[in-house]
Amino acid sequence: MMWFSQRAFQVYTLLPLLCHQVAANTEIINFLPSREHTIDLSSAVVGNWSNLHHSDNERQWALQPAALHTPLHQVCEIDDETALSERPFSCPHELWVILDLDDKEWESYTTFTLRLSWAASAPADFSIEIYSPEAQAPTTRSKYARIRVVNAGVLTPGARPQVPRTSSDAPANLAVEYEPDSVPFIVILEPLYLGVLPASLLPTVCFLIPILLVAAMSVPFAIAYLDTFVRQAREDLTRKMALGKKER
Repeated sequence: MMWFSQRAFQVYTLLPLLCHQVAANTEIINFLPSREHTIDLSSAVVGNWSNLHHSDNERQWALQPAALHTPLHQVCEIDDETALSERPFSCPHELWVILDLDDKEWESYTTFTLRLSWAASAPADFSIEIYSPEAQAPTTRSKYARIRVVNAGVLTPGARPQVPRTSSDAPANLAVEYEPDSVPFIVILEPLYLGVLPASLLPTVCFLIPILLVAAMSVPFAIAYLDTFVRQAREDLTRKMALGKKER
């Protein structure tokens, strides 16, 4: 029994050393290549965008958050639809990315996930929207991802609202403008196994399955082993109680 207690103590002592502190926020969107909103953009605009694909599915960027209290759906919105051709990067609070899903390695997958992560210490909220090219050829599954960010910090005493400098900002009585630092973030594009399991998690799941099976099979033996000590402890307790009654 003493040996078992020592082993358990060693395991509980080592566990904190094997665990890494996680301090990040994540925005995730799962999508089907054939079921997204369409958007009409010129090839000159799209040609300037970054591209995520099978061999390069992870990138890091940084964006300037929109003014504090700006609704995410109003960030970088343009009333004049013709002005859309002037994008991308005319607005510092959004990023457009091409999602190339036509690689042979991804042909068999019907569901994908786009994951965006940023440090929890950065006071920001992100949104991700997926679009399909309006004049999309029937042989392509490429998509467009629109990423927007807004400041989600707490206003310090003494800060005063200012008039928005662009039409993309929220009304002056809602938005509070100042110069926050750019927020770095990582974007990962990957397929989903069975529509739910990201490809990057498959090795972890395959590693855990045999461990869980072995653990499940070991439970009856562990219970039987410990049951001997439990019975012995009960017998000793019963014996001591009986001796105490006789002495009285």
